[in-house]
Amino acid sequence: WIVKYYLYACGACFGIFVLLTVLSKLGERGNKVKYYSKYGMIYFATQSFTTLFAPFSLLRPCNIDNVRIIAAVISRCSKVLGITWELRNAKILRQAKGAIVLTNHQSSMDILGMMILWGILRKVVAIAKLEILFLFPFGPSAWLAGVQYINRKNRPSAMKVFDRCKRMMTEDDAKMFIYPEGTRYPERGMLPFKKGAFHTAIEAQVPIVPVVFSHMYFIQAKKHIFDDGHVIIDTLEPIPTAGLTKADLDQLIERTRNAMLTRYEELNREVDAGLKNPRWANADRPRFKVYEGKKIN
Repeated sequence: WIVKYYLYACGACFGIFVLLTVLSKLGERGNKVKYYSKYGMIYFATQSFTTLFAPFSLLRPCNIDNVRIIAAVISRCSKVLGITWELRNAKILRQAKGAIVLTNHQSSMDILGMMILWGILRKVVAIAKLEILFLFPFGPSAWLAGVQYINRKNRPSAMKVFDRCKRMMTEDDAKMFIYPEGTRYPERGMLPFKKGAFHTAIEAQVPIVPVVFSHMYFIQAKKHIFDDGHVIIDTLEPIPTAGLTKADLDQLIERTRNAMLTRYEELNREVDAGLKNPRWANADRPRFKVYEGKKIN
């Protein structure tokens, strides 16, 4: 009976996802149902598949490789949503071992961008706020899959989690994936960076690998617009922290943010110019295009 009800749950989840997909295709541009259905697709796919994968996570509980399998499946949603991705300098992410990967945070769709990168990053330590743990059944299922929860209101508890993550980076060559802004910023630009990721990088003496996503021009929350679109992801050269101390913290933050913001503005100018060209805007692109180095036109 366990297997029977598990299969029923799989069928029900698939049916709901199909319904959301159909709703996302109906109505005019700016229709609220169409807009929220697209967001619902990625939220529902993430939570339902993570939960359905829980029995398999039990075979190796809290192993971060579980999330890589989940991400490989959920990332396929981008094709249904009409989003294509282009990654440049992928070799930097492939070669990085024991590092902190920092990216800008624009939208809830960033979770899909993170999952797109998971196959390139391989061993990733995912960080989430403790409140998600109590979102049943997703929270416990994500914990089984290897997600690390941090209580941001309890510093000693949070530091224990970061210490565990530091060991994963230094001993297992894992990477931490962090949004240094701390919250989403849908407008063009970046918020000031929080210090936590940089503290951890200095303490663990691991490099920082900045990754920049171009602006998601195709999402306009105030107008309830969620069009098809293209996102360029660029990996910057790693910033070493070997030999740095807490006295270098502010300078490290400034250096990282300036480099990311400069590249962000360059990518946005490229996308803006492309949108004026019908051939670029209407190009038939693969779901995920990877350039090991820089893109050569």
